[in-house]
Amino acid sequence: MSQPTPNSHGSPRQNDPAIRLLEKALLAAPEDWETRGYLLRHSIAVGDWARARALLTAAPCPATTEDDLLAQAKVEAEEDGDVAIRTLTALLERNKACAQAYLQWAEVLRGQGRHEEARKKYGAATLLNETLSTPDWEAWLTNTMPAPLPSVPPPKTAQTEYSVEAVTAEEIQAAVRDATEPAVPPITFKDIGGMTEVIERIRMNIIYPFKNPGVFQKFNRAAGGGILLYGPPGCGKTHIARATAGECRATFLSIAITDVLSKWTGESERHLHDLFETARRQAPAVLFIDEIDAIGMNRHDAGSSSSPLVNVLLTEMDGIAADNTNLMVLAATNSPWRVDNALRRPGRFDRVLFVPPPDAVGRAAILEISLRGMPHESLDLQKLAKQTDRFSGADLRAVVTRAAEQAILTEMQTGRESRLTQRMLTETIALMRPSTTEWLETARNYASYANRSGFYDELAAYLDR
Repeated sequence: MSQPTPNSHGSPRQNDPAIRLLEKALLAAPEDWETRGYLLRHSIAVGDWARARALLTAAPCPATTEDDLLAQAKVEAEEDGDVAIRTLTALLERNKACAQAYLQWAEVLRGQGRHEEARKKYGAATLLNETLSTPDWEAWLTNTMPAPLPSVPPPKTAQTEYSVEAVTAEEIQAAVRDATEPAVPPITFKDIGGMTEVIERIRMNIIYPFKNPGVFQKFNRAAGGGILLYGPPGCGKTHIARATAGECRATFLSIAITDVLSKWTGESERHLHDLFETARRQAPAVLFIDEIDAIGMNRHDAGSSSSPLVNVLLTEMDGIAADNTNLMVLAATNSPWRVDNALRRPGRFDRVLFVPPPDAVGRAAILEISLRGMPHESLDLQKLAKQTDRFSGADLRAVVTRAAEQAILTEMQTGRESRLTQRMLTETIALMRPSTTEWLETARNYASYANRSGFYDELAAYLDR
């Protein structure tokens, strides 16, 4: 990478009085990342890479903001691109829509000669932010992209045995995930509050076929298939998908829209096919498609540009050449009315489950889970649950978080240890409204006027209670 050089009068960092004052302030408060981050970005701008590395090395705590993590990755890329990729991966786990992170990742991959992967990451960046498109990248993509690999790989030699091109893009991404994702125990249904009915239906359609294949094979019922989860946002659709994979000890693969969509014609369809092929190779597996309405949008609404992608998804779910044995496809959406009708027929997403806001028992369980590890007095969770009708799981976690902020403020003001109280939680609940209300009002119209097929029967039953 090209590096700017200081001017002939010495380092700009040394000559700028403001920078000298900030350096002194950082010595007095080394944990202040606002100051450290500014100095880090300034050092990068003037090409003082030695100082930038020193600022990172001396930091007593890790960076937290997106700007600081992007700057950290830029410095790390000067010495070790793989370290920079780990930082960018962590950033994207927090914000999958960070276009700058995808762009920096693409720069690292391009510098490593991993051209096809660089192209994908650049495509994701420009998809999220079209203004990131630069003449330099466009010229590189047009003129210097390597030729496609031959259909029959050449014999291994000393030169090709360890070449990046000898490894598939999926294998490289899997290796990056393995190197960057912390080893955490899988979550199971024990980590989910409520949703008893939904869990039992998932057990019957996923867990039991995976664990007892012989019994199901006697009745020509193989493990695999598709389940579509729909409901208000924040009610645990993604959480239950991960718990499903943890219960059956299957590989869990998650598809986000940025993993699929590309601005180059035909590449979105190829990405989707490659993801399904990866899942089939790792079977038994649970493939989770979040916000499926963005990929499997109703073709009458999507227009000609999105129809090919929907057609590929239909083929992958139930095509002549698709062997989806031991592959369970779970999908989630907040807008089931936007999903193409063909995806909901038997053989594709033939099970459609409504994931409602948790009931009183579920709300009490979610509050109990959210309070784990926090100091609190004896709480009447059942009473709190009655006060949070139609609160989503995310709303309940927000209640605990906001009440905890009150306890933290009390402890900082008084200097004495504080703990969460029933009153703190009750006052917090009084200031909040359930985030599911707007979704339920919109869904009521579909359940009332667009339910001739019975698709919204569960939703209608819930709304009639």
